[in-house]
Amino acid sequence: MRIAGIQKLTLLDFPEHIAATIFTPGCNFRCPFCHNSELVLDTNEVEYDVDEVLDFLKSRLGKLNGVAITGGEPLMQPGIKEFIKKLKDIGYEVKLDTNGS
Repeated sequence: MRIAGIQKLTLLDFPEHIAATIFTPGCNFRCPFCHNSELVLDTNEVEYDVDEVLDFLKSRLGKLNGVAITGGEPLMQPGIKEFIKKLKDIGYEVKLDTNGS
């Protein structure tokens, strides 16, 4: 599981939740209207350590109640299922944005 970015607080990305947003790199589509186009080609040089992100989210439990995962296309990430399970085990609700392919 690769993480290209994190927004530590969002009131928009997961309706009716106070959440964090996780951004994953890479996408199999090239939509001209993409709002995260810098993530599509997976050329982002910044990458976050998964364990550090999980530690941060553990520390915010009770202040945040959800995690939105977006990209790119998150379902291209090996280990996404396990990552989501870890988030749920911590106590978060998860919203997954996908292109459905």
